[in-house]
Amino acid sequence: MLDPITGWFVVQQTRDLARSALPDAPVRPDPEPTLARPLRRRTAGALRRLADRLEPARAFSVHTR
Repeated sequence: MLDPITGWFVVQQTRDLARSALPDAPVRPDPEPTLARPLRRRTAGALRRLADRLEPARAFSVHTR
């Protein structure tokens, strides 16, 4: 009983997706940048600097020839 309903739904969703590629498809404007992007970038930079400070010193090779 559920298979025909599910099949119809899948076909409708596929058709809607295919229509979005047509030349006369509606165009949605890009979203306005929010405060989250600059905040995320600053947080990532701070975390990288913190990781650089906490990173153990590089081990040098003891074996010399």
